[in-house]
Amino acid sequence: MSKVVFKEYNRNQATFLPPSLEELINSTHMVRFVDHVIDQMDLEPILASYPGGGASSYHPRMMLKILIYGYVERIDTCRDIAKAVRERIPFMWLAGGQRPDFRTINNFRKQRLPKGGIKGVFTQVVGMLVELGLVDLSEYTVDGTTLEANARRHSAVWRKNSERYKQSALERIGDYFDQIQTLADLEEAQWASQLAPEEAEEPAWTAEQISQAARKAEQAIARREVEIAEREGDTRQDSNEPAHRDGPTPKDLKMARTRLQWITQTEIEKVAKYEAQLRTMGERNSYSSTDPDATFMRMKDQSPFDKLLAAGYNLQMGAQNQYVLGYSMHSNAADKVNLEEHLESLSFSPQWLCADAGYGSLYNYELLEEAEITGVIKHPQSYHKPGPYSRYAMEYEPEADQYRCPQGRAMPLKEIKDYQYGPEKERTAKVHVYESSDCSGCPVKSECTHGQGNRSIQFIPDLEDWKQTMSKRMSQGKGKRLSHNRGMAIESVFGLLKHNDGMRRLLMRGIPMVEVEVGLKALAHNLRKMRTDILKLLMLHLIKAMSLQQTHQTR
Repeated sequence: MSKVVFKEYNRNQATFLPPSLEELINSTHMVRFVDHVIDQMDLEPILASYPGGGASSYHPRMMLKILIYGYVERIDTCRDIAKAVRERIPFMWLAGGQRPDFRTINNFRKQRLPKGGIKGVFTQVVGMLVELGLVDLSEYTVDGTTLEANARRHSAVWRKNSERYKQSALERIGDYFDQIQTLADLEEAQWASQLAPEEAEEPAWTAEQISQAARKAEQAIARREVEIAEREGDTRQDSNEPAHRDGPTPKDLKMARTRLQWITQTEIEKVAKYEAQLRTMGERNSYSSTDPDATFMRMKDQSPFDKLLAAGYNLQMGAQNQYVLGYSMHSNAADKVNLEEHLESLSFSPQWLCADAGYGSLYNYELLEEAEITGVIKHPQSYHKPGPYSRYAMEYEPEADQYRCPQGRAMPLKEIKDYQYGPEKERTAKVHVYESSDCSGCPVKSECTHGQGNRSIQFIPDLEDWKQTMSKRMSQGKGKRLSHNRGMAIESVFGLLKHNDGMRRLLMRGIPMVEVEVGLKALAHNLRKMRTDILKLLMLHLIKAMSLQQTHQTR
C-alpha cells in the first residue's frame, strides 16, 4: 500500500516579507475591473455634495468602489459591506487598507448618492458601453414591473376612508356649531363667516377655517357672558321688580363652551389629519403610513386570488442587448401614465422604442411622435381575438358613413363628442358614436349587446389610425424584430435582477433612496455583463489571431 503524503501545514510559518494583497488578486478578477471603471469616472457631482470643514472624510472614490463592488457581489447591506472590508481580500485591496464602518458607508449612500451622484455614475457607465460598441442607444425596449416596498402590509391609508372620515368630522362640527349658535343665541354673521351655504352638498371647510370660526364663536360667547353679568347686576340693584330673563342663561353658555372645547381639542385635529393624508396621497388612491411614497398595488408574482394588495413601487426600466440603459421609480401602478416621466429621466433620446400593450394609449403614441421616436407598441386589443359581433366584425360603408352589422342592419353616425385625455386632460379628441336605428326582432341581440336599447359602437378615429400604424410596424422590418425580441431584451433583465439579485422587496424607503438602491443594482448588473462580454471579445480575438498564425505557418 502506498504511503499517504500531505502538504506541510504550519500556521506559525514565518516569511521574510509579508505577502502583498496585489499578488493575491489575479489580473482578470472582477474587483480590478470595478476599480478600473470607477477610476475613469468624473465624480464632481458627488464631490460637490460635501460641505467642507470638520474632520477629514474617506475619499468618495474609495467609498463608491466598495459600495458598487458590494452590489456586484450581491452584498447590499452596509453592515455586510463593512464586514467584507475587514475580512475579504478583494474588499481590503479595493479600500486600500481603510476600514469605514457601516454607519459611514450608509451615510455616504444616503447623503451623497441621491443628489445626482448615482444617476451620474450610471450615465457614465452607459457612455462606456457605447464607446465599447456593446450598445448604440438607437433601440430602447421599456417595460415596467412592481417591487414590494419596505412597509407593513397593514399600513394602508385609503382615499375613500380619509374622505369619509373627514366628511363625518365636518358634519359633527357643523352640528356642534348649530348647537352653540342656539345655546348662546348667536347670529351666524357674528362668528361663522366660513359656514357653507345650506344648498351645498358637502361643507367646504378646512381645519384653518374651522379654527377661525371657533375663535369668533369664543369671542361671541364671551360677549354674551358680559351681557349676562351686567344684566344680573342691574337686577340686584332693583330687587323690587321681578326677575325677567331674556336670552341665554349661564348654564346655556357653559354647555356652548363645552361644545366649542370639543371642536377645538378633538375635531379640528381630526380634520387636519385627514387633510394631511389627502395631501400626501395626491392623485393616488392609497399610500403606506410606513413609506408614504409607496402605493398599494398588486404585485406581478401575486396570485390573482389574493385580494390583499401590497405597498410597492412601479419600476420603469429600459434595455438594449440586455444592458440597462435607463430606470425610474413611480408610485402609479399603470405603465402607460409613467412613460413620459420615464423618457424625461433618460440621458439620451432613442430612435426606436418598443413596449407592450400596457403602454398603448393615444397620448403615448402622440408623445413619441412629437419626440421624433419611432414607437413599436402593441395596442390593448392586439391580444384579443375579435368576436363575431364586435366592432371589428362589422362592415364600414364610407359613402354613407355608417356600419352594417352581421345581420345586415345599418348603424348610422349618431353623434360626435369630445374626449379629454392627457395628464392634465389638456388634449381633446373626437369620439364617433354609431347606433343601430332598430334592433327589435334581431335573433342574436342577446349575443350582440347586453343593453336594453339598440346596439351602438364608439371609438376615437385618431386612436384607430395609430393602432393600424403599430400593427404595420410590428409586421415588418426592424419593428418586427424589436417586437419579437422584446421579452428577451427586458424581461430577462427583470428575471436576473429579481431572482439573482433579490430585487423583489426593497430595503430602502422613499423614492430618492429607492432610486439609489435600484440604480446600484442596475450598475452591478451592467458591470458584470460588461466584463463577461469583454472577456468573450478578447478570447475571440485571441482565437482569430492564433488561427491566422497557424495558417501563415502552414503556408
